[in-house]
Amino acid sequence: MEKILQVKDLELSFHTFAGEVKAIRGVSFDLNKGETLAIVGESGSGKSVTTKSIMRLLPESSSEFKNGQILFNNNDLTKLPEKEMQKIRGKEISMIFQDPMTSLNPTMPIGKQVMEPILKHQKVGKAKAKEVAIDLLKMVGIPNAENRYKMYPHQFSGGQRQRIVIAIALACNPKVLIADEPTTALDVTIQAQILELMKDIQKKVDTSIIFITHDLGVVANVADRVAVMYGGRIVEVGTVDEIFYNPQHPYTWGLLVPCHRWILKRKDFMQFLVHRRIY
Repeated sequence: MEKILQVKDLELSFHTFAGEVKAIRGVSFDLNKGETLAIVGESGSGKSVTTKSIMRLLPESSSEFKNGQILFNNNDLTKLPEKEMQKIRGKEISMIFQDPMTSLNPTMPIGKQVMEPILKHQKVGKAKAKEVAIDLLKMVGIPNAENRYKMYPHQFSGGQRQRIVIAIALACNPKVLIADEPTTALDVTIQAQILELMKDIQKKVDTSIIFITHDLGVVANVADRVAVMYGGRIVEVGTVDEIFYNPQHPYTWGLLVPCHRWILKRKDFMQFLVHRRIY
C-alpha cells in the first residue's frame, strides 16, 4: 500500500522549569493511503503530543525536536519553515479536536468558520466558498444548513458542534485527517453517530485518518490498524484482530481487560484472557 505519512524515530522534549521532559521517545509508524490508524493509550502516554507534532502545533519556545523525521509529500515536516507549514496545515493535514466548544469561535457564525480555510487555501470567491461551506454542513448532517449557516456555536447541540468541527477539518479535502478523541465529550448515542459519519466521509473524500482514543470499543469500530502507546513510546502495532486477539505487550493486555462487555462475553476472547492469566 502507498504510504502517505511516515514518522521515523521521532523524539521530542519539553523544556520546563524543572528541566527537560522527554515526551516522545523514538516513535515510528506509517499511515497508508485510505486507512484508519488508531493510536491508543492512557492519558499522558504521548498520543496527542505525537499528532500535534505532526501538525507543528506545539509551542516552539518550550518544545524541541531532538531526533527523527515526519515525512509527508517528500518533505520532512520537522524542518519545514512555518510559512511552508501554514500551506499544509488545514489544507493537506487537518485536525479534529476533542472539545468542539474550544475549537469553535463563539463570536463568529459557524458558516464563516467553515468558509475560513476554504478562502485561505483555495482560490475561490466568497460566493463559491459559501456554497461549498453549506454543502459541507449538509454532508456532515446539519439539518436546514442554508438557514442555520448564520447561527452561532451556542445555538447547536454538542453533537452538531462536533459535526461542524468535522466540516471545517474537511473543508479542503485533506489527505490526512487527525481526530483527537472527537467523541469523548459526547454521549454514547451521539458518539455512535459521529463514528458512523467519519466512516462514511472517509469513503466519500478518500482521506487517511489517525484516530486518537483510549476507548478500545471505538477502535474495534473504526480502525484498520492500531498503535499502542505507553510512556512516550509505541510498544505495539498491528491490525485490529492482532491487537485484540493476539496482543504481545503486557501493557496491551492491561488495556484489554476492562474492555467493553460485548468483547468480554465472547468465548474465544475469554479463553485468551485465561490463557494469558490476566483475567
